[in-house]
Amino acid sequence: MTTLQKQQLFEQIIYATIALLIFATPFINALLMAYQTDGNTDILHTALDMWVITSPFFFLFLINNYILIPQLLLKRQYAGYMAALVFIIPLLFIIVPELIGLFHLDDITRQPSRMMPPPPPPAAHNEGMHNSPFPPFVTFTHILIAVLLAGFNIAIRLFLKSLRDDEMLKELERERLKAELKYQLNPHFFMNTLNNIHTLIGIDKEKAQKSIIELSKLMQYMLYEADKVLVPLTREVQFLEHYLKLMELRYTDKLHIAFHTPFIIPDVQVPPLLFISLLENAFTHGISHRNESFIEAAISIEGNNVYSTCKNSLTPKTPGTRHQGIGLPNIQKRLNLLFDNDYTLNAEEKDNQYHVLLIIPAQ
Repeated sequence: MTTLQKQQLFEQIIYATIALLIFATPFINALLMAYQTDGNTDILHTALDMWVITSPFFFLFLINNYILIPQLLLKRQYAGYMAALVFIIPLLFIIVPELIGLFHLDDITRQPSRMMPPPPPPAAHNEGMHNSPFPPFVTFTHILIAVLLAGFNIAIRLFLKSLRDDEMLKELERERLKAELKYQLNPHFFMNTLNNIHTLIGIDKEKAQKSIIELSKLMQYMLYEADKVLVPLTREVQFLEHYLKLMELRYTDKLHIAFHTPFIIPDVQVPPLLFISLLENAFTHGISHRNESFIEAAISIEGNNVYSTCKNSLTPKTPGTRHQGIGLPNIQKRLNLLFDNDYTLNAEEKDNQYHVLLIIPAQ
């Protein structure tokens, strides 16, 4: 079940809970009144009277939540929504009580309970009073409560809509980043690798064949694993190893590459192509064809976290300048979408070297 489906289910649970409370509260109150009066209360009729008073609010909630808000308010027809609300609220609190009054049983017509004393005769000055579930002096209060209920309903719908919109934006961003993953590796890498393989064919056919195999494994991983949400850490490590082996074809012996991983990699999962940006930045900014240079990367598991470190030398033209490149901003966007704030990404220059530390929760 996706996050969006969970939010929709949560919204329906909220509405079902509200409806259940509206129907159950009158009966609970009637039971409490019967307990307080030692059973001298007609529970059924008392609950019915209470539900009669709350029924216009319930109908208002249904009309407002399922008709007015989606059909008018969310479509930005604000004038139409206000006009409909102004028309419906008085209608519910005038028409509904009158309709219910047709079925409202007076105390005279009710069957007296065996445990209830007969009702006293009405006083003379009350004979002409209107017998209605909504006394005239309370009608304005009910309408005010109805307006507040509509406002509260709007607040809930807009809040839930904002959650859905945020999740949809995140999903669109995930799809965009997922599409970029297949093109994340520098195109020059593939061009130079193919050129190197072409050269090796005339010099060392066996090495050229191994390079083609490594490149095919690299492409296979990018084509079939990049679309997945999570992949085994062992597969991600193998992908990084293939990448490093191919990169060694492009450089002289003055480049020293070290990649450290656990002897036995635990059965954990990570997002695909998450660590490659760290290595790409190291090759882009830290490698010199003339001077001695190095790249040292490591992946380890500590507790419930996956640690990835990358340390590389800086070329003579880069000391004192920002080394970030485009890889780290891209990886940070993915981290925000995948883990919110539950991750660590630190990058710093130190002693003419560049250090990057990435910590993510193990899945």
